[in-house]
Amino acid sequence: MLALGALESIAAVRMPQVLATFHQRYPKVELDLSTGPSGELLDAVIAGRMAGAFVDGPVHHPALEGCAVFEENLVLISALEHPPIRRASEVNGRNIYAFRANCSYRRSFEEWFMRDQATPGRIFEMESYHGMVACVSAGSGLALVPRSLLETMPAQASVQVHEVGGAFSGIPICLVWRRGLQTPALSALVALLSP
Repeated sequence: MLALGALESIAAVRMPQVLATFHQRYPKVELDLSTGPSGELLDAVIAGRMAGAFVDGPVHHPALEGCAVFEENLVLISALEHPPIRRASEVNGRNIYAFRANCSYRRSFEEWFMRDQATPGRIFEMESYHGMVACVSAGSGLALVPRSLLETMPAQASVQVHEVGGAFSGIPICLVWRRGLQTPALSALVALLSP
């Protein structure tokens, strides 16, 4: 059994091919994949409930080690008729859609507002990117989403994408595990993901 965790966007876009290849090479290893926000995934790895997790990085925790395996870019989305957005001060007070407070993408979104001395309006907590995109397309607010996931969604045509760059570009996605943990299945996964 290899219990893994992943951010929802990573599980949806990046993991299917990885898991299929891993299963073809190691059919006797039973894979168990759970999704959640990075904070919950890191807690599960540290507690030993998961062998590893795919989270946004870099991860600096004394109980963990890992390696970068993918790169992600986040984009701001709005309703189609919204004017271009370059800074948080241009959308001061606008409602935002995000995951729970322990989601690192949400924290980055909130920090983006603070760095520009702006404040989001109400923060609506959602359970899926599909829900976020639906609310944003209706003109109810803004969301920060992974570009790779948005590009797979039919609803992408119903929102406008704003490149805000900076901390939202080139985010490393890391596979992390407890420091010193060496299992054959985990080592095989790391080797599969290594260039």
